[in-house]
Amino acid sequence: MSKAKRLSRFVGRGSSWIFAVKLLLSLVAIVLAASISVTSSTYQAEIGSAVNVVNGLVATDKGFSVSPTAGASAGTSCSSPVSFSASPQTANTTIVAGHLVYDVQVNATSGASTNTQFNVTLVVGSTTYGPLCIQTLTLLSGTIDCRFDVGTALPASPYTFKVTVQ
Repeated sequence: MSKAKRLSRFVGRGSSWIFAVKLLLSLVAIVLAASISVTSSTYQAEIGSAVNVVNGLVATDKGFSVSPTAGASAGTSCSSPVSFSASPQTANTTIVAGHLVYDVQVNATSGASTNTQFNVTLVVGSTTYGPLCIQTLTLLSGTIDCRFDVGTALPASPYTFKVTVQ
């Protein structure tokens, strides 16, 4: 092979290495020039929950959420309880827009006592909310959403909460 061809091959191979080195250096420069931002997040955890239900009622935890609207209290006294009916009902403490609200849905079943009042209470950490008074009539079906305004913040994590229907 002639010297010119060997030199041409050597330079050709070298140019691919030079290109690779230039590309690598360019990528390193881009990475070093990029700004890196760090953000921190705070998470809350719930350590445990308990739902105690008696007398043929069934409760379903619907969790905490922020209320978009305000609402007047309903069922906060057993002189004016919220009764189960064919359409869903709501019993609640006074709700302030933007506050955290805990919701538990209580269902009446055929095993429930007729014409009976029940108190629904919520304990979050060491604070008690309620009671809300709900009542079964002769119709033993239907649902009542029991909603508790717990303010703008939950207790420091971890915390516990307990719902009692009795």
